Amino acid sequence: MTQNQGFAVENERQGPFFTKMAGYIGRVMKAGSRLRMIAGGAAGFAAAAFLFGPGALAQERAVALMQQPDSNPFSALVGERRERRADRQNGKVERYVLAADNRAFLIEARTRTARVKFLCGPDDQRLDCTVDAEAPAPEIYLLSVTRGPRGDSIFKNADGETMVRLASYGGATVHWPGDGAGSAASKSFGDDQRIELPKVGFDTAQRRANAATAIVSAVTGSPITFELAPPAPGEAADAAVLADAVMRAVIGVKAVAGDATGARILGERIRRIVFEIGPAPTARFEEDALIIQYVPDQDISGRLSSRAVERFLEEYL
Repeated sequence: MTQNQGFAVENERQGPFFTKMAGYIGRVMKAGSRLRMIAGGAAGFAAAAFLFGPGALAQERAVALMQQPDSNPFSALVGERRERRADRQNGKVERYVLAADNRAFLIEARTRTARVKFLCGPDDQRLDCTVDAEAPAPEIYLLSVTRGPRGDSIFKNADGETMVRLASYGGATVHWPGDGAGSAASKSFGDDQRIELPKVGFDTAQRRANAATAIVSAVTGSPITFELAPPAPGEAADAAVLADAVMRAVIGVKAVAGDATGARILGERIRRIVFEIGPAPTARFEEDALIIQYVPDQDISGRLSSRAVERFLEEYL
């Protein structure tokens, strides 16, 4: 056999091997283009197995490795983060429970704002939970939402103070009203409705006004009455905004009366706290009366927050 004939025979023998190898490499390249960057290391390993591996068995194992689903835990974490962010932007109500004492709060996040409500517990001594024993009314806070450096969601009040921080991994840090430091909380479960003012009648607003009169008169040492105008049409059945405006006012006034100087000035300056319907939620003084306006059909946007009442009194008394 001549040398040329020998080369021809050898090429003929190796032809199927090169054809098969080319097919495997083509499949690997096609699969590799669909994988994430995390599969880059596996792609290099597979290619090396084809070129330098000890036969068909190594080649088949390399192909199997390339075709395995992505089990990278970081990718799964990123997916969960995206789902949580989507839930928060779509107005889903989430419940969290404090690790230390099982107090609970609800948060409903939207695109750029959020609503937070710190629920009343069995022994909760906040005015929100004690002024009206028949219908406790924890304040609904309207917060702004910003993104933290690690993907956390940070919720701040109108004063720029952080009230809730939701970590990207699912945990939370909450600054409970009245607590000095933040507390750890974890997500819980519950079929909670959207965070809005509950529908109550005018009788609830009047009951709260009577209780507020007793509380504020006691802390100031002077008679200060909470006065409600006769209910507007439809307000007898649904006085949600008025009832909540009364609750926010008594909390704001009592906060100012928390020291002796504030209590004395309130007792000297105010004799009546009057609630009336207006085009926007505002506060003003008229002689010896503090006039608080509210808008009946605007949910929490239709009344002043307790902090807004407190700031007004601190500035204008």
